[in-house]
Amino acid sequence: LAGAATQAGEISLRIVNVVTPQDVKIWEPTSIAAKKGDSVTLQLVNRHADEHGFEIAAFNVKEVVGGEKTSTVKFTADKAGIFPIKCQLHAAHVVGQLLVLE
Repeated sequence: LAGAATQAGEISLRIVNVVTPQDVKIWEPTSIAAKKGDSVTLQLVNRHADEHGFEIAAFNVKEVVGGEKTSTVKFTADKAGIFPIKCQLHAAHVVGQLLVLE
């Protein structure tokens, strides 16, 4: 899991949109871990010509990253649990999960 912290603080990760050998577009890493209370910053790098979405609905994160562009999202992981990460623009692009530990 990318981003695991030993105590509440700040997490900063680079998340890159890639294509798997099966021609599926995903954001990597697919699993992100944080502790409850962490301030999370994600740099979203889209290496494709088409725009792609990145959404963690539980934390009101909803970003559209333009083709061959980079965006940054920030949020506080203020609740514990496992939360889906998805592309809100392309339902077939299942992204992964955010694990927030107590």
